Amino acid sequence: MSKSVKLNILVAFPYFSQQVYRFLMDKDPSTFRLIVDSGAFTAWNTGKHISMEEYCKFLKTIPKEWEYKAVQLDVYGNPEQTYTNYLRMLDAGYKDIMPVFTRGDTIERLEEFYSYTDYIMFGGIAIGGENKNYVKWFCEVNKGRHAHWLGFVNIPFIKHYKPYSVDSSSAYSAQRFGNLQYYVGAGQLKSINRVDCARRPPEPVIHYLQKAGFTMKEILMLQNQDAWEGGAQPPNSNPRGLASFITVTNHLRRAIDVEKHLGTKVYLAFGNESQLQNVYDSLQLMKDRKVIK
Repeated sequence: MSKSVKLNILVAFPYFSQQVYRFLMDKDPSTFRLIVDSGAFTAWNTGKHISMEEYCKFLKTIPKEWEYKAVQLDVYGNPEQTYTNYLRMLDAGYKDIMPVFTRGDTIERLEEFYSYTDYIMFGGIAIGGENKNYVKWFCEVNKGRHAHWLGFVNIPFIKHYKPYSVDSSSAYSAQRFGNLQYYVGAGQLKSINRVDCARRPPEPVIHYLQKAGFTMKEILMLQNQDAWEGGAQPPNSNPRGLASFITVTNHLRRAIDVEKHLGTKVYLAFGNESQLQNVYDSLQLMKDRKVIK
């Protein structure tokens, strides 16, 4: 495996527990890049208030040796309050935070953001057909400058516009819906459910799972219902959690492939230390089995 391969990790502030902090502290900082999201969407979705003071206090604890960026404290669906918060954080000395450009912001605001930094967040574009024209407009006016697409992982768009970075929170969504996602190349993931693996996974699925580093013995364990239950676990004598682990591994494989061939960094979003352990285990598996050269 190339030493240049790094894990691109995104953790929102509401999920940045002491366990997550200690986990990353124990890792070689050369093995990961980190984006700390402020958690605006979480706050909007749950009604939980995020304190500017607490967020700023937390950012001061991040080790200097980590390769990381922090998102300003934005307010989901409110560009004006988001802008006000950005100016407050700049005034407080947080010069390297990433401003959030979102629906309702103007081209003038975009230019102002780039007068402060060379890397911004582009929000309000969670995947959906109604957002495509807005993304096209932004890419045209942004002129190729560094931007991170929040929650918009559209492979045809990535191939065409080549954003600097994007993030995906779907590595664990498959577990909730009882399916497994596998990487078929060219940035594309496909899904299969438990019922279709009850006898034996289809041959094309076997082919792609073997390419991801899994053995035939491990793949056939997907016939066991336990493999589709519980949290993600690396292959062992107990099949429990295997389907979820295979999905995480394939999401990571896609992220590495997209960065290698298109130059776009795909950050995987994690909510706890167990999920972070999963992705490190996935990387180790692909290294040991020579999936990543």
